[in-house]
Amino acid sequence: MKVLIAPACTAIAMVVGWLVYDKSVKDVQVPTKTIIPEPIAVQVTRSTTKTLEKRINLVGNLEAGSQVEVRTRYSGYIKSMPFDVGDRIKEGDVILELNDSENRELVSKAEAALSVAKAQLKAQITSQELARKAYDRLLVLQKSGVSTRQQMEEAQASLAIQEAQTELEQARVDQAGADLEQSRLRLQENKIIAPTSGFLAERLVDIGDLAKPDVALMKIVNLDHVRTVVHIVEKDYEDVKIGQQAAITVDTFPDQTFSGHVKRKAPVMDPQTRTAAVHIEIPNEDFSLKPGMHARVQIVFEHRPETKVLPIASLTRRKDGPGSAVFIIGGNPPMTHRRNIEVGINDGEMVEILSGINAEDLVITLGNRLVDEGQTVTPVEVPMDQILQAPPALPEKTNL
Repeated sequence: MKVLIAPACTAIAMVVGWLVYDKSVKDVQVPTKTIIPEPIAVQVTRSTTKTLEKRINLVGNLEAGSQVEVRTRYSGYIKSMPFDVGDRIKEGDVILELNDSENRELVSKAEAALSVAKAQLKAQITSQELARKAYDRLLVLQKSGVSTRQQMEEAQASLAIQEAQTELEQARVDQAGADLEQSRLRLQENKIIAPTSGFLAERLVDIGDLAKPDVALMKIVNLDHVRTVVHIVEKDYEDVKIGQQAAITVDTFPDQTFSGHVKRKAPVMDPQTRTAAVHIEIPNEDFSLKPGMHARVQIVFEHRPETKVLPIASLTRRKDGPGSAVFIIGGNPPMTHRRNIEVGINDGEMVEILSGINAEDLVITLGNRLVDEGQTVTPVEVPMDQILQAPPALPEKTNL
């Protein structure tokens, strides 16, 4: 019995010690609290109506409506240049004159050559008339049997030779007349006439310089209208039409908008840039626009007056396929609901809503990438005009 008592006491002591330890651990444990996620704050707004335009913004450089590079057909030293850079020129004005002494001498020689040719023709006509009279006399004598056959043949041959010589002298007169006309034309071309009206943009030579046919003398630009060439990407190619209106602004006149239109469109795309050149023509009656100015061009494709719109940032993807959707806020507490919608044109900031939205619907415009269907949120309504001016940066979470 003494042998069994000692182990039994030890076992009882161990059981009692475990019970005391277990109770003390349970007494010091703190109950675990359930953490509830805080609702996300989202910016919401209601749809509104406004005039919407589908447009693209492009940049280019202004060019003159037309530019003429003046050259001379003949070489010569420059005698006078009555116009300077910036001067306005009318079509037909003498804008440059070459030294004409050499050409005047050529005209005098041509006149003298023509006089000689005419005198030779006159003498030859006299010789031809004498040959004709001699032939006619032999014809009379032949009827009387006085002249011989040999005499008739000689007279006939002499008349033919004189007639041919007369034709040759007449050709020489015509040649001399043509040479004289050419010399006079060349003398006239010593005066360079303005081929078009405009402004003298560049004067590349000065008085005393030697003008040559292969050297440009000056440049005349027409500023009644200017143009700019912009490049459109492939997706906008079909939207651009000949005659479409374009709005142009330049840094020189930041508060003024100039009106132009699409004049031409390239029929092919550049394989390197995948763009096509579009020529915009701009009336410039007061000549305020100058070639070389940096131009910003806006082309309007479509115009929708007073249509229902939302910020383009409010759009998200549909779950059931391609298309657009938005998140609507409703219920108490406020919860998100995905709404499929049909959209129209957009201007880069606002998008046209064709169907799917009512005027009273609260649509998430900021934070729609952070929520999902049926999620509780804290909506912060912001008027549409404030969204367009300066969209506020909302925190992702807020304490309730």
